[in-house]
Amino acid sequence: MTPRVRISTFGCKVNQCDSEEIARSLAALGWEVVPCGPAAVHIVNTCTVTATADTKARKLIRKLAREQPAAAIIVTGCWAQRDPESARALPGVRAVLGNEEKARVPEVLSRMLARGRRLAPAQHAAPLPSLRRRAFVKIQDGCDHRCAYCAVPDARGRPTSRPMAEVLAEVERLLDAGAQEIVLCGIRLGAYGRERQQGPGLAALLHEMRALPVPRLRLSSIEPMDLGEELLEEVADHPRLCHHLHLPLESGDDGVLGEMGRGYTRADFARLVRRAREGWPDVALTSDVMVGFPGESEEQFQRTAAFVQEMRFSRLHVFPYSRRPGTPAAQRRNQVPVAVTRERAERLRAVGAELAQRAAADWVGREVSVLFEEQGRDGRLTGLTEHYLRLRCPGPRGWIGRIISVAAERAVGGELRTRHAPGPAG
Repeated sequence: MTPRVRISTFGCKVNQCDSEEIARSLAALGWEVVPCGPAAVHIVNTCTVTATADTKARKLIRKLAREQPAAAIIVTGCWAQRDPESARALPGVRAVLGNEEKARVPEVLSRMLARGRRLAPAQHAAPLPSLRRRAFVKIQDGCDHRCAYCAVPDARGRPTSRPMAEVLAEVERLLDAGAQEIVLCGIRLGAYGRERQQGPGLAALLHEMRALPVPRLRLSSIEPMDLGEELLEEVADHPRLCHHLHLPLESGDDGVLGEMGRGYTRADFARLVRRAREGWPDVALTSDVMVGFPGESEEQFQRTAAFVQEMRFSRLHVFPYSRRPGTPAAQRRNQVPVAVTRERAERLRAVGAELAQRAAADWVGREVSVLFEEQGRDGRLTGLTEHYLRLRCPGPRGWIGRIISVAAERAVGGELRTRHAPGPAG
């Protein structure tokens, strides 16, 4: 009998890519990868972008050790890379593998389990419990920009890009397996290929992907400083690219942006947004904004809130500044009080909720194409539109993993709703 392995993932889409690759590797060896419930082995893929991310990982590991004391726990990811000793000290942890060692998870797991009893892979690869129809493909890793608040360069290392042929081959395999949407991911996605200097960049990769039968293609997150004219022209003209860009703003105040070391001003960002909308009039823009960066005043925060409204983001991820050991911002004495940071985060989230509702309302009464991903307990299906809006509607479970054309009827809480069952898209 093959062992059951469960993978829990924290953090960004790159981590989701890594977890899916681990899952595919284990399934190919005959192990049963389960999405939830008890397991002989738990793999916890961690994030360290904030102190909260560290805490969540520790809390889950302790919970797993308490509820399943006989299970083995493997910790990997960014927190494991930055603070392996703390990870090893937790109960139930049998191995700690940083990002550079993630590919060794199947090997380490095999050795670990073989100590107790000899295990042979199954004759046929055990399939994953369900194929993700939105498949994440990591094409780039690492970052050397060194924003003042960010620990990711220490956790992920210098930028590296996968060869274009390797990326295209993986996309073809996923399409053969039934993927309906390919999401290209990277820690610094827009810098794909840049370390090779004369090598092809992201625009060239997107152009090559035109030849593949990808139903839908999506970019995860592009840093504003990486969205140049060549890339803008390619995304605006691409026939299968979802009309959605995620551009992390971080702050709408020039003083804060300068202290962060972001490398652009609010005027630069506004020009970029204007240029994107000129070439792609219906593009949906989503963003990340940090509040409570050391020294941020109330006036600077209000300037950020006003700029966010001016940019008309359709979705906003607001996160409080988190003091990361070893970063320049952590050494500053003018830390914003935690209570003030939390209060600002709540105010900006309210702005984001208002913008999300407005963006969803713009689509009421119009046809949207939705890739359905799951069915809730109430029987309603949920999925994402090309413009990264979530839609819920009634429908059979057989529609999961299919792209369906839906008439949006209502906007509720920044999401779309319809009461009527749609028909398959042509």
